[in-house]
Amino acid sequence: MRINKVLVKPVVTEKAVDMYNREGKYTFEVDLFSTQSQIKKALKDVYDVEAIELRSNVLPGKRKRVPKTARFTTTQMRKKVIFKLRKGKLDIYQGE
Repeated sequence: MRINKVLVKPVVTEKAVDMYNREGKYTFEVDLFSTQSQIKKALKDVYDVEAIELRSNVLPGKRKRVPKTARFTTTQMRKKVIFKLRKGKLDIYQGE
């Protein structure tokens, strides 16, 4: 898998920012099929930081109703990773 495709985007929610402020943990949305070693390598290559504690969760898709019909569709599954850095900082939560 290509390194620039592993990290999709940082998750900037109230819960993620609170976790960063209390525990110093970052949250990113990553590619669904990426492994933890690929995620660590992508963090090292893209942001030049080393993750020491890495947890990944696969979030199931949600059932949504299609407007003006009696049909339902399902949103895509997502994978997010919560990690702590050995040293250094990322500036994704600045201003919150």
